[in-house]
Amino acid sequence: MDERKFTAALVGALMALAACAGETSPSSEPGADAGGDPGSAAGTRPSGEPELLTFEGRIEEGVECPVLRTPEGETYALSFRETEIGTGDYVKVTGEIADASFCMQGEETLIVEDASRIDPPARDRDPARAGGIAVTSDYVRGSWVAKGVDADCEKPDFDVTANSRGMSIIETRINGYPETGVVDIGQTPALQWDEPLPTLPIEARGPDGLAVMPAENAETVTLAGHRIEGDGVVFIKCAA
Repeated sequence: MDERKFTAALVGALMALAACAGETSPSSEPGADAGGDPGSAAGTRPSGEPELLTFEGRIEEGVECPVLRTPEGETYALSFRETEIGTGDYVKVTGEIADASFCMQGEETLIVEDASRIDPPARDRDPARAGGIAVTSDYVRGSWVAKGVDADCEKPDFDVTANSRGMSIIETRINGYPETGVVDIGQTPALQWDEPLPTLPIEARGPDGLAVMPAENAETVTLAGHRIEGDGVVFIKCAA
């Protein structure tokens, strides 16, 4: 190849490369709500119609991006543009899963379309209100009555006893019917019943209080005639 032909071929190749560099496919464009400016977006928006998903949880500081931790323990990196929401906030976020992301944590990266602070469920609030008291077998066993001026230990709302296998068993009325359940004193203490009744989280409240809180699916039930909703119902242990 002579010098003129080589030069023409080289110029043609460079022009083709320049044209390719100027093209951007829809799938590679950064999301409008990605973190920072478009040139430093945390996630790239998927091609086609967006599939919006909604999660709630508490925001934690991440290595590259903020991380949302849901009540179920799932984690998602968050790709924001501008927001006043920050670490420690309990939020509800809606967005779509990014095709690609430089975020280094979470199961996937969520390109956030909408985010707002919401009230956390009772089980997620300040653990200091439990007075540093753990929910143990000794703590839960006994007779309990709902806190209030009408509290009457002669007629307890429920009793917790040990069965032959050492498990803590609760006997009470759920939605007006006699029920027997198990008191789970593991990492996530709760009252557990046979299906279809929902699991009710519990936590210590001071030296002699036990809060029974609503189910995760927000289904409202009555325990010994007390509606378990909102921040839950506090029961006081009767003297032995």
